[in-house]
Amino acid sequence: MSKLQKPDYIIFIGATLYNDFVRREQIERVYQFVNDATHVDRFPTYTKETIDDVFNILKFKKLPAAMFVMDIYFDKVCKQLEEGYGLLPIEKGNGKFYSVNGTLLSVKKIYPFKRLPEPARILNRNISNFKLFGDEDTLLNIEKKLKDNVSIIKLLPTWYNLKVEKSKGECALAKSEDKLKIKLLPVRSLRAAIVEYFTAKEKTITCAESCTGGLLAAKLTSVSGASNIIKGTIVAYSNDIKKEWLGVKGETLQNFGAVSKECVSEMLDGAQERAKADIALAISGIAGPTGGTDDKPVGTVFIGVKNGDKKEIKEYHFEGDRAFVQEQSARAALKMLIFSEEGFFDFFKKN
Repeated sequence: MSKLQKPDYIIFIGATLYNDFVRREQIERVYQFVNDATHVDRFPTYTKETIDDVFNILKFKKLPAAMFVMDIYFDKVCKQLEEGYGLLPIEKGNGKFYSVNGTLLSVKKIYPFKRLPEPARILNRNISNFKLFGDEDTLLNIEKKLKDNVSIIKLLPTWYNLKVEKSKGECALAKSEDKLKIKLLPVRSLRAAIVEYFTAKEKTITCAESCTGGLLAAKLTSVSGASNIIKGTIVAYSNDIKKEWLGVKGETLQNFGAVSKECVSEMLDGAQERAKADIALAISGIAGPTGGTDDKPVGTVFIGVKNGDKKEIKEYHFEGDRAFVQEQSARAALKMLIFSEEGFFDFFKKN
């Protein structure tokens, strides 16, 4: 496959592969030939006709190609290529290679946060924005019920952005919330909602970050008015700084390591105490690409929130390159923050 360093034809199957900037930038970093291609096609979803069109281009123009396919479509694409056109696959890692009339086609499975295309016919309609928190089965039920009245972006396994057509979708969505185990937040920006809510409640927040390097604090302070709630944050990247600035014990680091529930617990205590804040958030993990072990592979991240005296710490295992692990970690911390406040969701329903 070394001959396919700079394919002339790039195909994206799945809108999120090129609409989500974090995912797109990762693809461009890992596969640097993407920007050098002379022919690029982007398809928001899989259809049989889509692959027919791609195959005809490959067959008649004989372009060496790389196809990036969203995970939920990968098996369908490969099945059509193999059963429909009789291509014989060579499997390698997360993809397959095919020979098409003497040219090489690489089909790569990409694991993004799933994003459904925004139907063109509702782009200019009056829409409402929601954040939805719930499992994927629940989301699929909502998608079936709302059909063309909703556009969905997956931010985390249980966190989705929804754009809903007001005239039909809002009513159906409200009914779904009552019947299904979901949490709905009627806001466009979660960060702005956080600043609005905690300002109204007169609560302050501090962050102690390691592997995210200040990304969480940057997200919170990107919103005007953040000075009402952010007292200050600490990027404690080295173990020495964790000890000196946050009061993490040497024996904790020695016995459990910096990437541990125990370390994050002490980071929370130290940050909250030093900032005199109502709420502390802490993150410590292995963003990669190096630093992983068998016990704690790359993508292992511990995230905690301490709201008053109540503390919660979760262990996550994220996939992706360094930037994507950091992005997912910051997103997860924001979710933990709002779920630590019992009245957060009700606040926005009343307002």
